[in-house]
Amino acid sequence: MRQALAVLVLSSSLLLGQSSPTQSPSSQTARQALVEMFFGETPNHMEKHLPEATRKSLNKFGGAGARNYFSDFTMLASQIRQEGTSLSTFDTGPILISAQDSRLSLGNGPDKIELTVERDDLIGDEDQIELALHLSRNGKDQDLPVIPGFTFSMVSEANMWKLNEITVTVHIPLGDPAFLKTMEDKQRSQNEMISMSMLRIVNAAEKNYSSAKGRYACSLAVLGSEYLYDPELAKGSKNGYNFVISSCEPGHYQVVSEPAVADSEQRAFCSDESGEIRAASDGKATTCISGGEEVEKAMGQTAMGETAIGLSPVGKSGSTAEGGRAAVPQTQQPSVPNPPVSPCVQGHCK
Repeated sequence: MRQALAVLVLSSSLLLGQSSPTQSPSSQTARQALVEMFFGETPNHMEKHLPEATRKSLNKFGGAGARNYFSDFTMLASQIRQEGTSLSTFDTGPILISAQDSRLSLGNGPDKIELTVERDDLIGDEDQIELALHLSRNGKDQDLPVIPGFTFSMVSEANMWKLNEITVTVHIPLGDPAFLKTMEDKQRSQNEMISMSMLRIVNAAEKNYSSAKGRYACSLAVLGSEYLYDPELAKGSKNGYNFVISSCEPGHYQVVSEPAVADSEQRAFCSDESGEIRAASDGKATTCISGGEEVEKAMGQTAMGETAIGLSPVGKSGSTAEGGRAAVPQTQQPSVPNPPVSPCVQGHCK
């Protein structure tokens, strides 16, 4: 039961701004008792709606068993109340709870949460209330990757409605186009960010290799484990991308990352000794090299390839989430020592 309550609270984390007036037990419906139990403010608003057998069991070990058992819920509820979210509850109709927080309008998450009543079956002294969670932002519904559902089984005991059982269901609409699009967009964005990160790592490894050898490495295999900490990257494939070093000369190289699947709608990325990263929306490395759009300026890097300055996520247009270009101060790259005659022949370095 504790886990079920935690799921409910976490899924409804904007709720609990205020509570509906407490009514006498004899006049309450099961629906009103449910609202009072989870959103009431009286000292025993939760315990009094537990079955007597449950209360006795929880109170065996110190008298405050119920409060201790639901400590995660009560602590989180208290914290949320202090945030001042606007909340409305409804005794009848399709909506049980509606909460809105205008402070979230500047973010990317939902600014309104509703729990709707999908089913309310009253049979004698038992009532089953099924609720569904809905998130929206600026009046537009937001798709959830996993859709939670809650069914509360209420029973009448001593002229009061008690919560007898909570059923939590998880609905994953694997065949729903909207769900699949959400899933693809999330994976695409993650892969692209990792691809750019891998190019930074290669650039840092090449600079370290050049400092040690007096020339750039002409393949990821040559950089190997000594300069690349990621074995997948050293083999040229990671997170849906293929990586290759090309156009290699003692004082110049190009590294490209191209989607492993052509129709994945992922961008291709490329870079060189300057450290600048460019992208091509058609997913082709050749397009990136010939005329890719800049998405990240050259910047200082550590030996392991981590960026010295954090970057905002970059969208397909090369902009940050706020709409501006990802502006990072350009740093001067170390010069390459005068090398001997090129040791790279047909892409192989000695």
